[in-house]
Amino acid sequence: MLWICRNLSSLLTSGLRLPEACELITDQRPGKRPARVMTKIRLDLEAGMGVGDAFVAQQHRLGKVPTAMIKAGEATGSLVATFKGIIDLCDAQIRLRKNLKRAIQYPLAVMSTTITVLLAMVFFVVPRFVDMYSQLNAKLPALTQFVVNLSITLTRQAWAFPTILGLLIALGYLLRKIPTGRIITDNLFLKVPRLGALIHRSITTRSAATLSALLTAKVSMLDSLEMTGEASGNVVFQEAFLGIQNLIAQGESVTDSFSSIDELPLVFRDLAAVGDASGDLAGVLARYAADTEEDLKRDGEDFAKAIEPYLILGLGVIVGTAVIALYLPIFQLVTIVG
Repeated sequence: MLWICRNLSSLLTSGLRLPEACELITDQRPGKRPARVMTKIRLDLEAGMGVGDAFVAQQHRLGKVPTAMIKAGEATGSLVATFKGIIDLCDAQIRLRKNLKRAIQYPLAVMSTTITVLLAMVFFVVPRFVDMYSQLNAKLPALTQFVVNLSITLTRQAWAFPTILGLLIALGYLLRKIPTGRIITDNLFLKVPRLGALIHRSITTRSAATLSALLTAKVSMLDSLEMTGEASGNVVFQEAFLGIQNLIAQGESVTDSFSSIDELPLVFRDLAAVGDASGDLAGVLARYAADTEEDLKRDGEDFAKAIEPYLILGLGVIVGTAVIALYLPIFQLVTIVG
């Protein structure tokens, strides 16, 4: 969508008509998905369909938020500005995702290394020591015997690892597909120590940027709230925005509707009240999203730094314990011989 909007914005600014712009974009990537989408849009436009309707017909490929913005932009006669708004929104979403991924990449890398080292010791290193110690016919220290027994058990049951992993992946997939399961998993993600707060703030910032972009494009408040909830990617936030939508539909003010939803942070609700009072809710939310984006980057770096000592300590304890357990009989033998 980002690539399509960048090209459409440039071509329309140059004075081309939309069908011609669609055809030029199709020629840039023949046979690929964006080209197929633009071909369908061009054919719909040439058949007399409106711009907004042609894009909405492809919302399953382009996304509900961008196509709704385009439809509203057509109604207000500001298509070029709308495409630029979509570009800004997509760029912001990409930066937010990168910041969150950057925050969890290091912990995941250390955890993966720990598991890899542990499995390598269990399946390759420990069995060599087992063969060596079996020739001594001596009683092994308790710690060594525990590691040896663990290695033997896991080696014999090696088939269970891919089976359990497959079952866990399937269970996670099924949970995400079931409404109740999604509620459980989304709540759990938000309650993970430190990481949950980072995820919560990232979703809040993304939601503020989405709602601001939709309102700026003149999408109705009720539709904007519904689509913002869907775009949040989290059931907790989706239900929160649906709650706000229902309150406004019942005649409540924007300020009262936002203030009654505890899932949104207090600063978000306060800014909504300020934006409602000033008549510039979209602008206030856009500034909030821009300001918190840089804070999120720092929060992600702080999270990685805070968890680093614990991860390294855990890796050291696991590897160190295994090494000590394996060499303990040798140390005892040297002591006896000495």
